Amino acid sequence: MDSNNSILNRKVIDKRIYIPYGLEIEAENISFDLGKRLFEHKVNEEWTIGTDRSLMNCGLELSSPVLPNNKEPIIKLKKIAKTLSFLKPTFEHASLQLNFSVSEEMQSSIVPLLKMFYVYQDIIYRFSTGVDDKLRSIVDICAFPLLIKDRLTRVDEILINNKFLGVSLKTLTKNKKDSIKAIEFRTPNGTDHFYLWMNYIVFFSSFLTCIKNKTYDREYINYLFNEIVYDANHLENSVKIDERKAIEFANFIYKDEIEKECFYTQYFDKKIKIK
Repeated sequence: MDSNNSILNRKVIDKRIYIPYGLEIEAENISFDLGKRLFEHKVNEEWTIGTDRSLMNCGLELSSPVLPNNKEPIIKLKKIAKTLSFLKPTFEHASLQLNFSVSEEMQSSIVPLLKMFYVYQDIIYRFSTGVDDKLRSIVDICAFPLLIKDRLTRVDEILINNKFLGVSLKTLTKNKKDSIKAIEFRTPNGTDHFYLWMNYIVFFSSFLTCIKNKTYDREYINYLFNEIVYDANHLENSVKIDERKAIEFANFIYKDEIEKECFYTQYFDKKIKIK
């Protein structure tokens, strides 16, 4: 089966990995008024159509509600992507943000998640650039320079409700001491391509499911985590291919071979048939 067509014709997220999710889609250099008029016909009142001061020429930000696992939101995302592409946006200061619900049972898995994120941050960064290797320091997906190794028990100080790093822990309140209700992942590059949106949804869902179900080698991850020496040039190095680590990470998180092939296509050669 062609993996590209499999994603484009997707009806639902694999129920083995589905975690309630929502998207924040940013775009720049488009008319907010025109965009608002067009998207009001594509989304319902549960979606938010707004803007952000960090975007060039105001731009536009679409925020979804929590999306159910049926074909309706996927069809809607296809329509949104087509309309966004018609507007010919740019993404210099934009990212795609994916928010996943954190259940009570996942509360104790947040530290293992951050450790594994840190170990494979270079793989996550290169994959998350989509079809573009352009570096964007405004969103440092390699989020934990000296923080996570030396202050792991105090990650709330920086990672809770942070809007500038590759991962954020969200309380959905103003109190940082409240329990984590959502995890937000930010890609370095925004995009209007439905194919990439779906790849990111599946990738981060698979990652979270791996952590939740403990289908990784915890002792091995702890060993790798403790051996890491912080690299000040981590952003530049993160767009370089590391075949061994990429395969190792994919084997941990993916249970579906087609999804794994989609990951490899995006990670290794960036030659994705997105039209």
